[in-house]
Amino acid sequence: MLLRPRKSIFKNFHKKRTIKTIKHRSITWDRTNSKLSYGQFGLKNNNAHVFIFNKHLFKIKLFLKKTVRRSNITNRYLWISVFPHLPVTKKVIGSRMGKGKGKPSNWAAKIPSNLVFIELRNVRLGRAKYFLRQVSYKLPGKYSFINKYTLYTTLVAYKNIKSRYDFFLLISY
Repeated sequence: MLLRPRKSIFKNFHKKRTIKTIKHRSITWDRTNSKLSYGQFGLKNNNAHVFIFNKHLFKIKLFLKKTVRRSNITNRYLWISVFPHLPVTKKVIGSRMGKGKGKPSNWAAKIPSNLVFIELRNVRLGRAKYFLRQVSYKLPGKYSFINKYTLYTTLVAYKNIKSRYDFFLLISY
């Protein structure tokens, strides 16, 4: 199997499909994960939480290797901060009901809300946007492209713009 843990203590266990809510707002596992920690560009999850299977993660990893090609010359880096640790079980087709949960058929990774789970460094802006947008099309749910310099560029552009209407057009883009 692709991308699975070497050892697992239990073969089957519950996935905890709900996330704790306080006042109808979902909580992320770690508030610091909502910002870029390693790279300049990232892909952020906008959903409550999403399960991604090991096959999808492996295909995404192969696709993103194209962005960091020639990494020894240009110091391009790629970080994927999720790994499929959760076993997904499935019963054999044609088996009768009962007699247990079934054998693990896949492994899944849970991506909580507001988690930046893919980061790139030393990649051009257009190239990073293109590849991360293509990845977001292949994943379930909605994702947003994050740039480390977004706030700085909007502030610089605000000084050069004279009307409020132009500033709102700039932010909406």
